[in-house]
Amino acid sequence: MAKVGINAFLLDCRTNENISEIEAEYGVKGFAVVVRLWQKIYSEKGYYCEWSGRSPLLFLSDWFGGNSGVTCSLINEIVDRCLNNGIFNAEMYEKYSILTSARMQTQYFDVVKRREEILVQKEYLLVSVDKIKGIAYKNDVSVCRNQKNVCRNDISKGKVSKANNKNNMCKADALALFERLWKLYPSKKGKGRVSDTQKVKLLKIGYEEMSRAIERYERYVESVDYLQWQNGGTFFNSGYIDYLDANYTEQKQKKIKNSFNDFPQREYDFDDLERQILNSNPGGG
Repeated sequence: MAKVGINAFLLDCRTNENISEIEAEYGVKGFAVVVRLWQKIYSEKGYYCEWSGRSPLLFLSDWFGGNSGVTCSLINEIVDRCLNNGIFNAEMYEKYSILTSARMQTQYFDVVKRREEILVQKEYLLVSVDKIKGIAYKNDVSVCRNQKNVCRNDISKGKVSKANNKNNMCKADALALFERLWKLYPSKKGKGRVSDTQKVKLLKIGYEEMSRAIERYERYVESVDYLQWQNGGTFFNSGYIDYLDANYTEQKQKKIKNSFNDFPQREYDFDDLERQILNSNPGGG
Protein backbone atom coordinates (compact mmCIF):
# COMPACT_ATOMS: atom_id res chain seq x y z
CA MET A 1 0.00 0.00 0.00
CA ALA A 2 1.38 3.41 -0.96
CA LYS A 3 2.42 5.73 1.85
CA VAL A 4 -0.08 8.54 2.48
CA GLY A 5 1.10 10.87 5.24
CA ILE A 6 4.38 12.75 5.63
CA ASN A 7 6.94 12.76 8.44
CA ALA A 8 7.35 16.53 8.92
CA PHE A 9 5.86 19.86 7.91
CA LEU A 10 6.94 23.50 7.96
CA LEU A 11 5.87 25.75 10.82
CA ASP A 12 6.39 29.51 10.39
CA CYS A 13 8.70 31.24 12.87
CA ARG A 14 6.21 34.10 13.11
CA THR A 15 2.56 33.12 13.34
CA ASN A 16 -0.04 34.87 11.20
CA GLU A 17 -3.03 36.84 12.51
CA ASN A 18 -5.36 33.85 12.48
CA ILE A 19 -3.12 31.81 14.77
CA SER A 20 -2.47 34.88 16.93
CA GLU A 21 -6.22 35.21 17.37
CA ILE A 22 -6.42 31.64 18.68
CA GLU A 23 -3.51 32.25 21.06
CA ALA A 24 -5.00 35.51 22.31
CA GLU A 25 -8.27 33.83 23.27
CA TYR A 26 -7.17 30.36 24.34
CA GLY A 27 -3.52 30.81 25.28
CA VAL A 28 -0.90 28.14 24.74
CA LYS A 29 -3.57 25.41 24.81
CA GLY A 30 -5.16 26.96 21.72
CA PHE A 31 -1.84 26.96 19.88
CA ALA A 32 -1.19 23.36 20.96
CA VAL A 33 -4.58 22.14 19.69
CA VAL A 34 -4.07 23.71 16.25
CA VAL A 35 -0.53 22.35 15.89
CA ARG A 36 -1.64 18.89 17.04
CA LEU A 37 -4.42 18.97 14.44
CA TRP A 38 -1.87 19.81 11.78
CA GLN A 39 0.31 16.93 12.98
CA LYS A 40 -2.65 14.56 12.83
CA ILE A 41 -3.60 15.65 9.32
CA TYR A 42 -0.10 15.62 7.80
CA SER A 43 0.92 12.32 9.43
CA GLU A 44 -2.27 10.36 8.67
CA LYS A 45 -4.16 11.34 5.50
CA GLY A 46 -1.72 14.07 4.48
CA TYR A 47 -4.03 16.89 3.42
CA TYR A 48 -7.26 16.47 5.43
CA CYS A 49 -8.83 14.66 8.36
CA GLU A 50 -12.40 13.56 8.96
CA TRP A 51 -14.12 15.53 11.72
CA SER A 52 -17.54 14.37 12.91
CA GLY A 53 -19.23 12.49 15.72
CA ARG A 54 -16.60 11.18 18.13
CA SER A 55 -13.63 12.70 16.28
CA PRO A 56 -12.92 15.32 19.00
CA LEU A 57 -12.97 12.67 21.73
CA LEU A 58 -10.64 10.36 19.80
CA PHE A 59 -8.35 13.27 18.96
CA LEU A 60 -8.15 14.19 22.66
CA SER A 61 -7.35 10.58 23.58
CA ASP A 62 -4.69 10.09 20.89
CA TRP A 63 -2.91 13.45 20.97
CA PHE A 64 -3.12 14.82 24.53
CA GLY A 65 -2.10 13.44 27.91
CA GLY A 66 -4.36 13.26 30.92
CA ASN A 67 -2.75 16.29 32.60
CA SER A 68 -2.84 18.60 29.57
CA GLY A 69 -5.91 20.52 30.72
CA VAL A 70 -7.40 20.18 27.22
CA THR A 71 -11.03 19.01 27.02
CA CYS A 72 -13.41 18.04 24.22
CA SER A 73 -15.33 21.26 24.73
CA LEU A 74 -12.16 23.31 24.35
CA ILE A 75 -11.17 21.40 21.20
CA ASN A 76 -14.61 21.99 19.69
CA GLU A 77 -14.50 25.73 20.45
CA ILE A 78 -11.05 26.07 18.90
CA VAL A 79 -12.05 24.12 15.78
CA ASP A 80 -15.12 26.33 15.37
CA ARG A 81 -12.93 29.42 15.62
CA CYS A 82 -10.47 27.95 13.08
CA LEU A 83 -13.35 27.37 10.66
CA ASN A 84 -14.52 30.95 11.14
CA ASN A 85 -11.15 32.65 10.69
CA GLY A 86 -9.89 30.55 7.77
CA ILE A 87 -7.32 28.26 9.38
CA PHE A 88 -9.54 25.43 8.11
CA ASN A 89 -11.87 25.68 5.11
CA ALA A 90 -15.47 26.10 6.31
CA GLU A 91 -17.04 24.99 3.00
CA MET A 92 -15.18 21.67 3.00
CA TYR A 93 -16.31 21.08 6.58
CA GLU A 94 -19.94 21.88 5.74
CA LYS A 95 -19.98 19.61 2.69
CA TYR A 96 -17.83 16.67 3.75
CA SER A 97 -17.15 16.97 7.52
CA ILE A 98 -13.39 17.30 6.98
CA LEU A 99 -10.71 19.71 8.19
CA THR A 100 -8.37 20.98 5.48
CA SER A 101 -7.07 24.18 3.90
CA ALA A 102 -5.48 25.33 0.64
CA ARG A 103 -2.21 26.11 2.43
CA MET A 104 -2.01 22.64 3.96
CA GLN A 105 -2.73 21.00 0.63
CA THR A 106 -0.09 23.11 -1.15
CA GLN A 107 2.55 22.08 1.39
CA TYR A 108 1.52 18.41 1.35
CA PHE A 109 1.53 17.98 -2.43
CA ASP A 110 4.83 19.83 -2.70
CA VAL A 111 6.38 17.22 -0.38
CA VAL A 112 4.87 14.13 -2.04
CA LYS A 113 5.01 15.21 -5.71
CA ARG A 114 7.86 12.76 -6.49
CA ARG A 115 5.99 9.70 -5.21
CA GLU A 116 4.97 7.12 -7.81
CA GLU A 117 1.35 7.08 -6.66
CA ILE A 118 -0.62 9.71 -4.73
CA LEU A 119 -4.22 8.76 -4.02
CA VAL A 120 -6.50 11.79 -3.61
CA GLN A 121 -10.20 12.48 -3.17
CA LYS A 122 -10.97 14.90 -5.98
CA GLU A 123 -13.89 16.57 -4.15
CA TYR A 124 -11.62 17.50 -1.24
CA LEU A 125 -9.10 19.43 -3.35
CA LEU A 126 -8.67 23.18 -2.95
CA VAL A 127 -5.55 23.37 -5.14
CA SER A 128 -4.70 22.14 -8.63
CA VAL A 129 -2.72 18.88 -8.80
CA ASP A 130 -3.05 18.19 -12.54
CA LYS A 131 0.68 18.63 -13.19
CA ILE A 132 1.70 16.04 -10.58
CA LYS A 133 2.40 12.76 -12.39
CA GLY A 134 1.58 10.33 -9.58
CA ILE A 135 -1.93 11.62 -8.87
CA ALA A 136 -4.65 8.95 -8.86
CA TYR A 137 -8.22 9.85 -8.01
CA LYS A 138 -10.34 7.78 -5.62
CA ASN A 139 -14.04 7.14 -6.19
CA ASP A 140 -16.26 10.21 -5.98
CA VAL A 141 -18.18 10.86 -2.79
CA SER A 142 -21.49 12.61 -2.27
CA VAL A 143 -22.10 15.76 -0.22
CA CYS A 144 -23.08 13.52 2.70
CA ARG A 145 -19.81 11.85 3.68
CA ASN A 146 -19.81 8.09 4.34
CA GLN A 147 -22.52 7.60 1.69
CA LYS A 148 -21.05 6.95 -1.76
CA ASN A 149 -22.89 8.60 -4.59
CA VAL A 150 -23.56 5.51 -6.71
CA CYS A 151 -25.61 6.23 -9.83
CA ARG A 152 -26.82 3.05 -11.54
CA ASN A 153 -28.75 3.03 -14.79
CA ASP A 154 -31.32 0.61 -13.39
CA ILE A 155 -32.55 3.06 -10.74
CA SER A 156 -35.93 4.38 -11.76
CA LYS A 157 -37.04 7.98 -11.46
CA GLY A 158 -39.62 6.85 -8.92
CA LYS A 159 -36.94 5.46 -6.61
CA VAL A 160 -34.85 8.60 -6.92
CA SER A 161 -37.88 10.75 -6.11
CA LYS A 162 -38.68 8.59 -3.08
CA ALA A 163 -35.12 8.94 -1.79
CA ASN A 164 -35.24 12.72 -2.24
CA ASN A 165 -38.52 12.91 -0.33
CA LYS A 166 -37.01 10.89 2.50
CA ASN A 167 -34.01 13.23 2.68
CA ASN A 168 -36.28 16.27 2.71
CA MET A 169 -38.35 14.76 5.54
CA CYS A 170 -35.18 14.01 7.51
CA LYS A 171 -33.98 17.57 7.09
CA ALA A 172 -37.35 19.00 8.11
CA ASP A 173 -37.42 16.83 11.24
CA ALA A 174 -33.88 17.92 12.07
CA LEU A 175 -34.77 21.61 11.72
CA ALA A 176 -37.83 21.17 13.94
CA LEU A 177 -35.80 19.37 16.62
CA PHE A 178 -33.08 22.02 16.55
CA GLU A 179 -35.64 24.79 17.08
CA ARG A 180 -37.01 22.99 20.14
CA LEU A 181 -33.52 22.52 21.58
CA TRP A 182 -32.50 26.09 20.77
CA LYS A 183 -35.34 27.39 22.98
CA LEU A 184 -33.93 25.38 25.92
CA TYR A 185 -30.43 26.81 25.61
CA PRO A 186 -29.87 30.19 27.39
CA SER A 187 -27.17 31.63 25.11
CA LYS A 188 -28.76 32.61 21.79
CA LYS A 189 -25.56 33.54 19.94
CA GLY A 190 -24.29 31.83 16.80
CA LYS A 191 -27.54 30.23 15.64
CA GLY A 192 -26.64 30.73 11.98
CA ARG A 193 -23.34 28.88 12.47
CA VAL A 194 -25.09 25.56 13.18
CA SER A 195 -25.05 23.71 9.85
CA ASP A 196 -27.86 21.54 8.47
CA THR A 197 -25.47 18.59 8.66
CA GLN A 198 -25.02 19.14 12.38
CA LYS A 199 -28.78 19.48 12.88
CA VAL A 200 -29.25 16.03 11.32
CA LYS A 201 -26.68 14.67 13.79
CA LEU A 202 -28.73 16.15 16.66
CA LEU A 203 -31.74 14.29 15.28
CA LYS A 204 -29.86 11.01 15.58
CA ILE A 205 -29.07 11.74 19.23
CA GLY A 206 -32.68 12.62 20.03
CA TYR A 207 -34.53 15.26 21.99
CA GLU A 208 -34.43 13.50 25.36
CA GLU A 209 -30.67 12.93 25.46
CA MET A 210 -29.88 16.39 24.09
CA SER A 211 -32.16 17.90 26.76
CA ARG A 212 -30.21 16.01 29.41
CA ALA A 213 -26.95 17.27 27.90
CA ILE A 214 -28.15 20.87 28.18
CA GLU A 215 -29.25 20.32 31.80
CA ARG A 216 -25.87 18.81 32.67
CA TYR A 217 -24.01 21.69 31.12
CA GLU A 218 -26.25 24.13 33.00
CA ARG A 219 -25.35 22.46 36.32
CA TYR A 220 -21.69 22.65 35.42
CA VAL A 221 -21.88 26.36 34.57
CA GLU A 222 -23.69 27.11 37.82
CA SER A 223 -21.10 25.18 39.83
CA VAL A 224 -18.17 27.24 38.52
CA ASP A 225 -18.47 30.92 39.45
CA TYR A 226 -16.29 32.28 36.67
CA LEU A 227 -17.75 30.19 33.83
CA GLN A 228 -20.12 31.75 31.31
CA TRP A 229 -22.57 29.95 29.05
CA GLN A 230 -20.98 28.60 25.90
CA ASN A 231 -21.99 30.27 22.63
CA GLY A 232 -25.10 28.46 21.37
CA GLY A 233 -23.56 27.88 17.94
CA THR A 234 -20.50 26.29 19.53
CA PHE A 235 -22.54 24.09 21.86
CA PHE A 236 -24.81 22.65 19.18
CA ASN A 237 -21.99 22.12 16.68
CA SER A 238 -20.01 19.88 19.01
CA GLY A 239 -19.75 21.37 22.51
CA TYR A 240 -22.48 19.04 23.74
CA ILE A 241 -20.36 15.92 23.25
CA ASP A 242 -18.90 15.87 26.78
CA TYR A 243 -22.43 15.93 28.21
CA LEU A 244 -24.01 13.03 26.32
CA ASP A 245 -24.95 9.89 28.24
CA ALA A 246 -21.93 7.93 27.03
CA ASN A 247 -19.37 10.61 27.94
CA TYR A 248 -20.78 12.26 31.05
CA THR A 249 -20.29 11.29 34.68
CA GLU A 250 -21.24 13.34 37.74
CA GLN A 251 -17.94 12.47 39.39
CA LYS A 252 -15.98 13.91 36.45
CA GLN A 253 -17.89 17.20 36.67
CA LYS A 254 -17.36 17.42 40.44
CA LYS A 255 -13.64 17.04 39.89
CA ILE A 256 -13.66 19.84 37.31
CA LYS A 257 -15.66 22.04 39.66
CA ASN A 258 -13.04 22.11 42.41
CA SER A 259 -9.62 22.95 41.00
CA PHE A 260 -8.16 22.30 44.44
CA ASN A 261 -9.69 18.87 44.84
CA ASP A 262 -6.28 17.20 45.16
CA PHE A 263 -5.56 19.04 48.40
CA PRO A 264 -6.97 17.80 51.75
CA GLN A 265 -9.60 20.14 53.22
CA ARG A 266 -9.17 21.16 56.87
CA GLU A 267 -11.91 21.95 59.34
CA TYR A 268 -11.28 24.67 61.95
CA ASP A 269 -12.91 25.42 65.33
CA PHE A 270 -12.82 29.22 65.11
CA ASP A 271 -14.00 29.70 68.73
CA ASP A 272 -11.09 27.62 69.94
CA LEU A 273 -8.66 29.55 67.72
CA GLU A 274 -9.94 32.85 69.16
CA ARG A 275 -9.41 31.63 72.75
CA GLN A 276 -5.86 30.55 71.90
CA ILE A 277 -5.06 33.99 70.46
CA LEU A 278 -6.53 35.85 73.46
CA ASN A 279 -4.66 33.63 75.95
CA SER A 280 -1.34 33.84 74.13
CA ASN A 281 1.48 36.05 75.44
CA PRO A 282 2.71 38.25 72.59
CA GLY A 283 5.64 39.53 74.63
CA GLY A 284 7.06 36.09 75.11
CA GLY A 285 7.61 36.70 78.90
